[in-house]
Amino acid sequence: MAFKGVFSDDFYNAIHVLPASIAVNGPTTTAVLSGPQLVGALEVDIAVGNGTAGAQTYTTDTAVNIIAALNAALATAYKAQLTSFGAGVNPPTAGLPNLFNMSWTVTFSNQGTTAANTLAAGTGVTIAAQNAGMTGTTIALGAANAPVMTRYVVTVTSPTTVTFTRVQ
Repeated sequence: MAFKGVFSDDFYNAIHVLPASIAVNGPTTTAVLSGPQLVGALEVDIAVGNGTAGAQTYTTDTAVNIIAALNAALATAYKAQLTSFGAGVNPPTAGLPNLFNMSWTVTFSNQGTTAANTLAAGTGVTIAAQNAGMTGTTIALGAANAPVMTRYVVTVTSPTTVTFTRVQ
């Protein structure tokens, strides 16, 4: 892809300038998941637990910090595009598209923690589940060398709110 065409998706949907997926080392014990840990790709895979005994609670950063980290990741990706493959058609460097309703997935890989873990909401963050059969805040148990995945669709719902919806 030497140059981008006129109908580039990233002009209309900023998330498409980010990588398809990234792997992140999350905390092994109770801690806050920072904004930069939760953004940066269409699919963010976070390893938590690492065999820690006892229940852990992983709290999301505030919605404002998550949105700021998303904005920074997008700005970095746009800047890289302007100098990498060619000028093509790019959004103005002075601003980014509206982030409202932008969504991506975050998957937690529970690395063998031996007790139930919890995902707690930071200020401005709502945690929900797609259906009544799932608990939105429970990160499934894993066994040694057999991590269990819990997936959320994360959506920016306003300039100060973010929703994590459990889908797996």
